[in-house]
Amino acid sequence: MKKTKRSVKLGATSLTMTVLIVAAVIIVNAVFTQLASSMLWYFDMTGAKVYTLSDECRELLSDVDAEVNIYFAQPADKLMSGEDSNEYMKYIYNTALQLEKAFDNIHVKCVDVIKDPAFFEYYYNTSASKIKTTSVIVESGGEFRLLASDAFYYFDEDYTYIWAYDGEAKFAAAILQVTASELPTVYFTIGHGEAQSKDSAIWKLYETAGFNVEEIDLTKEDLSDDGRIVVINDPVYDFSGIEAGENSEIDKLDRFVDDYGCLMVFVDSESAANLSNLSEYLYEWGVQFNPGVTVNDTENSISRDGRAIVAKYESENTLGASLYSDISNLSSMPKTILDDAMPLSLVYDEEDKLMGSKMTSAVLYSNDSASLIEAGNETAKGAYPLVTISREEGIAQNDYFYSYVFVCGSPEFVSDKYLNSNSYANSDIILNTARLIGREKIVADLDIKVLDDTSLDITTAQANRWTVALTLTVPFIIAVIGIVICTRRRRT
Repeated sequence: MKKTKRSVKLGATSLTMTVLIVAAVIIVNAVFTQLASSMLWYFDMTGAKVYTLSDECRELLSDVDAEVNIYFAQPADKLMSGEDSNEYMKYIYNTALQLEKAFDNIHVKCVDVIKDPAFFEYYYNTSASKIKTTSVIVESGGEFRLLASDAFYYFDEDYTYIWAYDGEAKFAAAILQVTASELPTVYFTIGHGEAQSKDSAIWKLYETAGFNVEEIDLTKEDLSDDGRIVVINDPVYDFSGIEAGENSEIDKLDRFVDDYGCLMVFVDSESAANLSNLSEYLYEWGVQFNPGVTVNDTENSISRDGRAIVAKYESENTLGASLYSDISNLSSMPKTILDDAMPLSLVYDEEDKLMGSKMTSAVLYSNDSASLIEAGNETAKGAYPLVTISREEGIAQNDYFYSYVFVCGSPEFVSDKYLNSNSYANSDIILNTARLIGREKIVADLDIKVLDDTSLDITTAQANRWTVALTLTVPFIIAVIGIVICTRRRRT
């Protein structure tokens, strides 16, 4: 009987220890898994070091001391689980966490865009792109870059599978862009009778938006690499074209825009007839002048003669509408005014407004009650484009870059009386346009990481040693525990 009680006691002790050991293993495993996830404890044995922040990336960002926020639009647990039909978001998130670990000034935050869309309101207002759960935002001091998840990867020709990851370069480029110490430049052309001065409202508006603003004579000077926007404001005389040779003013503008620059043109009806070279160039961007024609609308005007018309906003979700997405959500939208506006024609088919990689979109229209006036006579009635924006898409290092051309048929649109007034939305549209099209592009020269090449960067002998070590570790621990238990049982 005594022996039976002793056996029961030993059995209970063994059972208790077994339960405690199993519980301890589970707890340790859970704690270690959580710490490994948050502290990024892992060994990257791939040949290309796909999952490790490279020394080149660390060096590239070593001089950045500004505070940088990286925002993800879904919770961290979803990012790590690869839900929402994008299993590769976890790699993007992992790279962001590595950057946060490597640099004290980089912070990663996850906000669910579905539950808290208001958090992303600023990024909605100043970008033509929609924010999705797979979007990534890099922000510093109010300047930001909105990145799509696809931009972090290289796809095959049929877009069926991903073969390489470029997360380091995309994050590094975005961080360098939002923390750039040198301001991008806005150039105002001179030498064609343009109407602007350094004291004008439009000049000051660009300075307020964070640009360096300068004048440029394209017959004598070249546009610099830090130039982002060229403004042609109310020219009277034409720009030199093919008759001036290969380095004409039109050629310089063309090269500038092709290199992902942005052109903003404000032309009136009378001067348009003299601008044949400029008109021909803008035609390539899907926009055509109508010289000698103006729009009059006595029903929608702030003047009795109907010349200062109130523009109609684009109602559809288009590129043009994105320039005033913030004010279009107001219950009472502010007025936008254009004086003696020349109607513009969209060259591309109204059905798709596409031609090759270019797209053109109306920004502002006249109302249906407006009339076309030519030589003092009414010729037609209806809604006509008054402001347009065209965009051409290009790809460099798997990222999308855009060239823009903004055209307005009324120089008065950017006159001091409207830009300085809080009653009208003219300045909001110009400011949002500058934010959208005037962002500096920086490409980080970092190697891509090929996902297909995931072979272990170790020899067969090393792999065998790792296998043996990992295989024997758990049995060894269990054996030691068993020996300890048996020894205690014999002594008791």
